[in-house]
Amino acid sequence: MPWVEKYRPKSIKEMALPTAKVSGHKVDLAEDLTKFVRDFFKIMRNVNEENKQIRARNRTAPEKEQKDELEIPPDKAAVLLEGSPGIGKTSIVYALANDLNMEVIETNASDTRTRDALEKKLKETTKSRGIMDFIVQTKEKLILIDEIDGIYGNNDRGAVPAIINLIQKTQFPIIMCSNEYKQNLSSLYNKIRKFEVHPLANVEVIKIAKNILRKEGIKGFREEELEMIAVKNNGDLRGVINDLQGISQGMDKGDLELLGSLRRDSTEEIFALIRELFQNVTTLREARDLTDKSDVDYNFLYKWVSENLPTFIKQNQNIASAYENLSLADEIFGRIRKNMFWSLLPYFYDLFAGGVVISGKEPKTQGFRRVMFPRFSASGRSLSLAERSLIEKIQDKYDVSQTEIVQDFLPFLRILCESSRKQLKLISDWLELDSKEKKVVNKN
Repeated sequence: MPWVEKYRPKSIKEMALPTAKVSGHKVDLAEDLTKFVRDFFKIMRNVNEENKQIRARNRTAPEKEQKDELEIPPDKAAVLLEGSPGIGKTSIVYALANDLNMEVIETNASDTRTRDALEKKLKETTKSRGIMDFIVQTKEKLILIDEIDGIYGNNDRGAVPAIINLIQKTQFPIIMCSNEYKQNLSSLYNKIRKFEVHPLANVEVIKIAKNILRKEGIKGFREEELEMIAVKNNGDLRGVINDLQGISQGMDKGDLELLGSLRRDSTEEIFALIRELFQNVTTLREARDLTDKSDVDYNFLYKWVSENLPTFIKQNQNIASAYENLSLADEIFGRIRKNMFWSLLPYFYDLFAGGVVISGKEPKTQGFRRVMFPRFSASGRSLSLAERSLIEKIQDKYDVSQTEIVQDFLPFLRILCESSRKQLKLISDWLELDSKEKKVVNKN
């Protein structure tokens, strides 16, 4: 059983709650969400009672004198939890529901991106009680719509109005979760309360990790090793727990010598490794041997290879081939993390290391090349208006997140735009860029 499920908190009281803000002001997340749910049912009872009277009156009143039924205000029917993946947003919803003796009805918005699909999936859930609710005593429902930021692009413009309409007609409170801010969802943000949820501090993450290891009877981890795993995951508690389980699986509790080899990645070693990969390696076997000898964390090394690819590979065809292999490697790593398929790790290595550095037949670059630190996320600095606007235009073309665009798409776009004026014009026309957006992709 995945540890993230095994140790999912049953109550909010058991949780180390992350810091949350609403409109820049710090709030008590547990207290505010509990109040939201309880207030919803009070307001809903009043709305339903008044609508009952309106329907009775409309049955006898002339058509011109009939009244519209009332709807619950959106800000009283739904809230949004916005924060990076793995910090506990979903766990908070389930713990809250358990504390209030409620049933969670969960759906993922990114799986149903069109208006029709969303309405079909959510309409019966949000509308009213089913027939079984009248036969037996059932729990109240709490609706969880996850990855609401997964709705973007030309085909999805009807989905946001559909969600707002469902919110106004719901018979149950709705909590939505998103990983990042989306300009496309501004009409939704304007109608409901948005909680900005921040990752737990590493000291809290380490406490949780120690507690899980204690319950599993595993004693081989040192403090610095737990700190390294916490730092690597950058606030992603789910990632930390998955890493702990992945490292610990298959090991005897009394024989954890492997953990003794864990140490902080040496910057000097990474610099040398990147130069060796791009400047000297010519075969897949050489790439495999080089990465096998390295102690550098595999996910960390992937980021370094991705960041430094344009420094060492210059021909457009070879760059395209290298990025294709990086993309396939990323897909495999997603399966590894999601399903704990660690047997796929060698294929991940082969694609991002060997598959990238031997892409095409370009002569190896010689001499000094500056190795760049990878940009881990877009959260290190705020985006300009031109950058945000450009990101939205890219998302109209492709179903990719803001983080993916900043880390992977924009650097590649800059390579193309700075290679020639013709490429800049083609891309500018394709994305309909204004002068400020052009400066984002072309610094020349």
